[in-house]
Amino acid sequence: MKPACKGVATAAFVMLAVTAGAQQKAELMANGTPVAPVGLSGQPLGAGPFLYHTAEQQDVKVTVVARDLEYPYSIAFLPSGEMLFTERPGRLRIIRNGVLDPKPIGGAPPARFSGVSGSLGAVHGYMSLVVHPRFATNHFIYFTYNKPIDAQRANVVVARARLENDTLVDVREFLAGEGLRGAVCLTMTPDGMLWIASGGDAAAQDPKVLAGKVLRLRDDGSVPQDNPFVGKEGYRPEIYTMGHRAALGLTVHPATGEVWLSEMGPNGGDEINIIKPGRNYGWPTVSLGRTYPGP
Repeated sequence: MKPACKGVATAAFVMLAVTAGAQQKAELMANGTPVAPVGLSGQPLGAGPFLYHTAEQQDVKVTVVARDLEYPYSIAFLPSGEMLFTERPGRLRIIRNGVLDPKPIGGAPPARFSGVSGSLGAVHGYMSLVVHPRFATNHFIYFTYNKPIDAQRANVVVARARLENDTLVDVREFLAGEGLRGAVCLTMTPDGMLWIASGGDAAAQDPKVLAGKVLRLRDDGSVPQDNPFVGKEGYRPEIYTMGHRAALGLTVHPATGEVWLSEMGPNGGDEINIIKPGRNYGWPTVSLGRTYPGP
């Protein structure tokens, strides 16, 4: 990405007077858990573009390419530069040359989405999206979503499909249910391995279930034989690491090839972890945070 414009940055120093005191009390509560204020909700977005001055010898220009979207969640770029993204109610969309195609991608399976207020902190509907590193030849994309079982229940699904002429074909479920929960995240390394991160509570320390783990699969859904727990009694072979609370993002370091996980911890306990084979990242036995009500 080219810098929008170069210029001289100025820095402003602001001094704040802070009075020490007790922890603030939340105005809103839900089942004993504090609820954050709505913040900027409902404020209209201007036409843009917007120019933000920085202290890094260049300014940042932000251009609005699509608006009035319904809970967009995950972005992935095709080799052509076209941008795919998910909308949580169950749509896959595409932006070409800075213009949103008004018609969603066809063939997308239905998802269960009960709105952002469906349950506190819940993430459901269409979630993570990743493009195969050899998309130019195989047209594979991978995505996670909540597949309806009935009016009240749904399974978290990790699926693969081919994107052909703005339509998903040969949709295949790699994992469905299996204890996967929360904002299940995906990434792919250049060797074509699919990485999956799922949240978990006490189950994060149970090697017989997939919740609270980072998983590693081949691009066809099979288990690589060099996964760290393959052949170890009592362990699921898909597991690469364990002890994770709530996965919110996986990415691959462009220079080292390491897989990095952003993980929502309890209050004050968020983490960024570099994923190493066979490691246990501690949750819920070890955490630097605390429960939301305070203890």
